[in-house]
Amino acid sequence: MRKTVFLLLISGLMLSVACTNQKTEKENVNEEPDVIKERVRPAASGGTSAAYFVYTNSLDKADTLRSVEADFADMVQVHESYETEDGMMGMREQKEVVVQPGQEIRFRQGGLHIMLMGLNQELQAGDSVAVRLKFAEAGEVVKKLPVQP
Repeated sequence: MRKTVFLLLISGLMLSVACTNQKTEKENVNEEPDVIKERVRPAASGGTSAAYFVYTNSLDKADTLRSVEADFADMVQVHESYETEDGMMGMREQKEVVVQPGQEIRFRQGGLHIMLMGLNQELQAGDSVAVRLKFAEAGEVVKKLPVQP
């Protein structure tokens, strides 16, 4: 119980770093607004990171993302960034995400994204990691993502 409370406290402090919507000047020049740079952000062991990628429902019926898992993190959640009434940015967990047939879901910085908390290994640029998406209809879908800033 103490470990969970500690992880939640540390994760909460680190969420703002992992989920900021700031881009470097280089990213602004090379990346169009609608282009998702598929990646997991580098982070220290014990820290927090985020995963960004695109998923398209190729089924002929709606599907529901029920959970996400990663062997390298103690806790993995789907989060959505939003702006509060007073102009501050916040995040909230999304327990399920419904994906219509042929619909593309964009896990991106400043929007829907995957939070990876309580990392049990260092994530270094140049590595690659697997994130498992669990869908009601499609079952398990594995996204292999590079670790990049």
